[in-house]
Amino acid sequence: MEGEKKEVPEKNIYSVSDLNLYVKSLLRRDDEIQDVWVKGEISNFTHHEGKHMYFVLKDEKSEIDCAMFRSHNKDIDFEPEEGMKVLCRGDVGLYIPRGQYQLVIKEMMVGGIGELYLAYEQLKERLEEEGLFEEEHKKELPFLPKKVGIVTSEEGAALQDMMRILQNRFENIDIILAPALVQGEGSAQSIVSAIRRLDDRDLDVIIVGRGGGSIEDLWSFNEEKVARAIFDAETPIVSAVGHETDFLISDFVADERAPTPTGAAEIVVPKRSELEKKLEEHERRAMTALSNIIQGFKERLNKLKRRPVFQKPEILLEEKYQRLDKNFDDLLNNIKNFTRESRQRLKGQKERLEALGPLQTMERGYSIVVDEDGEVITSVAEIEKGDFIEVDVKDGKIEGEAKEVERCQNALKE
Repeated sequence: MEGEKKEVPEKNIYSVSDLNLYVKSLLRRDDEIQDVWVKGEISNFTHHEGKHMYFVLKDEKSEIDCAMFRSHNKDIDFEPEEGMKVLCRGDVGLYIPRGQYQLVIKEMMVGGIGELYLAYEQLKERLEEEGLFEEEHKKELPFLPKKVGIVTSEEGAALQDMMRILQNRFENIDIILAPALVQGEGSAQSIVSAIRRLDDRDLDVIIVGRGGGSIEDLWSFNEEKVARAIFDAETPIVSAVGHETDFLISDFVADERAPTPTGAAEIVVPKRSELEKKLEEHERRAMTALSNIIQGFKERLNKLKRRPVFQKPEILLEEKYQRLDKNFDDLLNNIKNFTRESRQRLKGQKERLEALGPLQTMERGYSIVVDEDGEVITSVAEIEKGDFIEVDVKDGKIEGEAKEVERCQNALKE
């Protein structure tokens, strides 16, 4: 009814602060707007006593309040100003006292450079996920290369520095240059072509690099095509771009990273004098070790000399002779016993054979009948009338022909 008071549950009543705090927590829990990159133009910039920075980031259609606290803005290497285009990374949050949502910035870069950096980070992350930076793909550099290839500008100071270092460290080394554009339009493809030309020449190692410069000058070595050419090469590659603080995509994918082109030459080829010094040191250690081994053998030999067996070696020989005589006697006895037992076994077998043999049977008046093939006839079934037969008796044989073949009724059965 009109005028009747509507009851409001107390649990649905927020204070302004509670509501702002709750909205802030919702924003913080949304990963899509945390650690987010935003580009725009600076407006209403203020820098309070060299500490916190406050400004508006805007584009053609809208704007957002921003805060960058001293803990983060102390690391930027430029002074933000009105109208500057920048790329910022930060978290979307809420300023509770005013109920105003804002971007709390953790990193800021000048627009063009910032966009390059963002592209660099995205490519680096993608190539890393593909495994191009894995240690298992790194090829080992040769200890003492004979042929070294260099990919760089033929007009730059970096080339002269590298050649001077290489020749000073080992004068007999072959250096093969594949000149390339190292900055500007077409430079990335020029570097790729140079790498491939050298990779086909059966070299021991390749240095790819240039001297220092701005991020834009060095950008060719952040190009994906250059990274893949380095990764695909059969020859070990050292990346040497810029200064020690510069890290390029080529550094991560190469088999070895050098802080500078000069450093690359020092990594690739050892210094001859240093090698000779190391060889001398190894020789000294080897001679010391050999001397210790010889001394050890001498001491062992002296100990052996003091043993009774070496002072009176005939003692050892006497024992050997006695053992040999005993073994010889045992062998003769064994042979005699074996011969005697063998003769006895042979005699017994001979007697059994004679007792069972046909000659003994014929001595008792029996005979053996064989056919024309010499086969013993044991049954009338094995012969027919008219067949040739031979009758063997104890003192000769009788040959004849079977006149009749007749089986007796009382013949022995098997």
